[in-house]
Amino acid sequence: MGVGPGTRVLEAGTGSGGLTTAFAYMVGESGRVVSYERKPDVQALARANLSRLGFENRVDFKLGDAADGFSERDVDALFLDLPNPYDYLGQAKASLKGGGYLGMLVPTVNQVSRCLQALRNYQFAFVEVCEILLRYFKTDWERLRPTDRMVAHTGYLIFGRSVFEINDDLFDEGADDQG
Repeated sequence: MGVGPGTRVLEAGTGSGGLTTAFAYMVGESGRVVSYERKPDVQALARANLSRLGFENRVDFKLGDAADGFSERDVDALFLDLPNPYDYLGQAKASLKGGGYLGMLVPTVNQVSRCLQALRNYQFAFVEVCEILLRYFKTDWERLRPTDRMVAHTGYLIFGRSVFEINDDLFDEGADDQG
């Protein structure tokens, strides 16, 4: 997502502040993170977590719903950590600068499909989808394989860039990258 020192990042769905912490670290002292959360008690937990790490001065916490949009404009990157991020791509588009990065996290393939359709409708290009999955392996070097019992949860990261006009080449850019 191009996040580094001096970057302006907007996040919707603060939660406990885990991703907020990573963004605050990455933007450095010259950057800024703006994080929207609907629930005051959840936001208070995130504030406390970032305060413990000394990053609270890099984050503006805002109570608000993504459905109402964001007051920030021309941000470098925006991350939607919401149950239905595809419903808020218009709001995200309005806040991103041209060429700005968008990231989303969803737990199901059905949601990935809905996100891909919405990304095309809202003029996002250079779209990539990445599944994240953690599996533990037995440590027997003669029989290396996954453990017999696994409690697992997969998730999908989706990335794109805000553009003014798309064509099929831009949208499908990452489709053949992995084989």
